[in-house]
Amino acid sequence: MAKQSFSGSQAAQIAGITYRQLDYWARTNLIRPSLSDAKGSGSRRSYEYRDLLELKVIKQLLDAGIKLESVREVFNYLTLAR
Repeated sequence: MAKQSFSGSQAAQIAGITYRQLDYWARTNLIRPSLSDAKGSGSRRSYEYRDLLELKVIKQLLDAGIKLESVREVFNYLTLAR
């Protein structure tokens, strides 16, 4: 079964963030798209459902007042635990 793919703009809209936030988080390795990463100018990132869940969690943590650097530390830890 093929995984559903979401573009960057779709992922941002679903997660309730701006595309600019998503782009920054991807460029700084807070979150990486699972299906396809940008490989240069004009290329597109493709996110899967799990990525959308992670984006929503990141947004909720930030909305709760947790600093981006703390969120980054938590996600780095969770990524290493996989």
